[in-house]
Formats: sequence, C-alpha cells, structure tokens
Amino acid sequence: MSEIIKQIKDLIQYRHLLWDLALKDIKVRYRTPTLGFLWAILVPLIMVFIFKFVFSTILKARVENYPFFIYLMTAIFPWSYFSSSINAATDSIFSNRELIKKTHFPRQIIPVSVVLADLINFLPALIVMFLILVFFRMQFTIFILLVPLILLLQTIFTIGLALIVSSLQVILRDVKYIVQLLLMAWLYLSPGFYSLAIVANFSEKFLKLYILNPFVGLFTLYRIAFLKEFAETLPSGVNIYGLSAWTIIICISVFLLGLLIFKRYESRFSDLL
Repeated sequence: MSEIIKQIKDLIQYRHLLWDLALKDIKVRYRTPTLGFLWAILVPLIMVFIFKFVFSTILKARVENYPFFIYLMTAIFPWSYFSSSINAATDSIFSNRELIKKTHFPRQIIPVSVVLADLINFLPALIVMFLILVFFRMQFTIFILLVPLILLLQTIFTIGLALIVSSLQVILRDVKYIVQLLLMAWLYLSPGFYSLAIVANFSEKFLKLYILNPFVGLFTLYRIAFLKEFAETLPSGVNIYGLSAWTIIICISVFLLGLLIFKRYESRFSDLL
C-alpha cells in the first residue's frame, strides 16, 4: 500500500510534467491532419453511423424506447475514448525510451499522460453527444449530474489498465497485438449495440457472469445519466445498485493493480528498452 501511495504522490508532485506530456501528445497527434482536432469528434461519430448501418439497417436490430442511433452513441463515444487510450498507452513506454534513459522522473507519468490526452480529446466529443441528444429532444433528469463521476470511474479504470499493458509491452513485445484483439472482442462482449434484455434471454447464470464485465456497468451508468428512465428498461436480473457497486469496485481495483504491476516491472525498463 505504501508503494501505491508513493506513486499517487509522484503523479501529484509531477502534475505539471504530466500536463505538458499530455498537451505534447495532442499537438503531435493533430499537427499533420488537415481537420486536426475535429478528428476527436469525427472518429466516434463515424463509428456510430457505421454500427447503425450494420446493426439497424442490415440486421434490423432494435432497442425499445430510444432511437437506435442515440443508444449506440451513449456507448460508442465512451468506448472510443477507452480503446484509443489503451492502444496508445500500450507502446508508450517503448516509444519514449530515449526520454526514459536521459531524464529521471516517475515512469508511470508516461502512460497516464496518454490517457489524459485522450480524456482531453473526449471532452469535446462528450459535449457534441449532449448537443445531439438535445437536437433529438431527449429529456434529461437529475442523473445527468452523474456524468463527471462516471467519467472519473472510467478514467481511473483506463489508467490502471494502461499502466498494466504499457509495462507488459516492455517485457513482451507481442502484447500490443494481443491488446488489439482483446479490445475488438471486448466491444462485442459489451452491450454497446444490443440490450441487456437480449443477454438475459440466454440464462440467468450467463447474465450474472456477463455483468462482471466492467463496461456493462459503465455503459449502463452512462445511459442512466443521459437517457430518461433507462434504469426501468433493465431486465429484472440486473440490480442497478449491485451493478453500480461492482463497477466502482472493479474500476478502483484495476487502478490499484495497475500501479502495483507497473512498479514491479519499472526497474527492468532501462535494461529492456
């Protein structure tokens, strides 16, 4: 526990470096593209249109009570933030090997700065999503105030996983390819473009196993925040309080585990890079 506290203190102490690295990442990322920062909004939006065409137009998928486009958007936008962060963070230590060799600073700042950069990217997309919901005349409730807390949960979960994959990538260079495959499978195993009611139709035991996926909870919480009375559409086998508690526990646990795993392998970085 003392090691975890020390790493968190280091992140706070070096917050200016963390911020500078995040801004540098954003500048490098959008320096060449013509549309620049607009890609942070266009990529998830285009993904939503593609999934809508495939699942709604071709496969005739439907979601009760809400437009399918809106239902997709409330999951695909947060997922885009997560998957972009993990993909970029996986190779972040190796990509910054020269900086690591020449300068002394807490190494966990590098993957955390990648997540921070993607969080900055996600905020305009989140605003656009809100404006689209307003355009579709979706009604909001007091649960909209939960969005910052849900975003915080997702961010600490993402940081924890980013620390894990970035440190493992230094040890085993195949990790980034494994991560790409797992992210693809993870999205399809999460209720992004189908409802939990469909999962509940398989069996009660399968549903209990399925909701262990943290993105079941995160997607559900986002939808409760953005979509009026969404909690009432959940199948009877899903207890929203239990699901919320599990999501909080797993997000915090992955964050702490990420700090521990990163610390364990950090001493080997200089020799392996």
